[in-house]
Amino acid sequence: MSARTETSEREAIVVYAALLWQRGLVAGNSGNISVRLDDGTLLVTPTGVSLRALAPNDIVRTDARGIALAGEGRPTSEVPLHVAAYAVRPEIRCVVHTHPTYCVAWSKTGALFPRDTVGAIESLGSIAWTRYARSGTTELAQICSHAFARPVDTIVMERHGLSSVGHDLETAFVRTDLAEQTAQIEYAAFTLGVAKCLGMSDSRVPLPYDELHAAATDDASRAALADFHGEYGSASPNWVTLHSHADRVRSYAAVAGPFERWWLDPRVQAFVSELNATGL
Repeated sequence: MSARTETSEREAIVVYAALLWQRGLVAGNSGNISVRLDDGTLLVTPTGVSLRALAPNDIVRTDARGIALAGEGRPTSEVPLHVAAYAVRPEIRCVVHTHPTYCVAWSKTGALFPRDTVGAIESLGSIAWTRYARSGTTELAQICSHAFARPVDTIVMERHGLSSVGHDLETAFVRTDLAEQTAQIEYAAFTLGVAKCLGMSDSRVPLPYDELHAAATDDASRAALADFHGEYGSASPNWVTLHSHADRVRSYAAVAGPFERWWLDPRVQAFVSELNATGL
């Protein structure tokens, strides 16, 4: 690839980095972008630098393994994710990794947000949810590469963010932007649906305590259930304490699944949200 083309790619990365910031798809110094050049080397955003204020010379050139070439700076710590995506998708030219608020919020539910709007159906394309792994690790890169290889073009990463790939930066940016809009629409629809169905009342959905207690396999998980049950059933449950107990219950594999299905019931979430709104 000629120096002129590399220059234009550096400039394009700066432009799309600023767009990601303006759209609220990244914050602080989060998020990263890469472009693969024709010779197999990569142009990667640097570590520790906000995408809102990049200059073309800030972009780091690496070899195909993500190792910075002589005279370059330090690439993003997420470079293993980018390298893994290129390894399984030889046709793609770029990877965009962001931390969009609503996508991250949905990722914590363990499932994808609904995708039934016209925009999502017509333009979002293939998307998948991937389980949590620590940022910048080989484990995370492998998990994401398995999804990209299916092939999937966008992945919602549990408790982390969103990664999209494409033939060009415009395609990856649009997928990222649309995924966040879809997640926000579905959150709003969920909230409106709950508000329509329920007013402020004390019609608590019973916790399937006996079922969960029978599924528990040790004293610690039973104690967590008992603490949650006691707080949930009290005259004035505390929102913060309730969430703390819920997190404890979800940490035990034997009861996590059935508890989560009950916890995510819109009626339960409506009651919990009311506790927060009323300061209880």
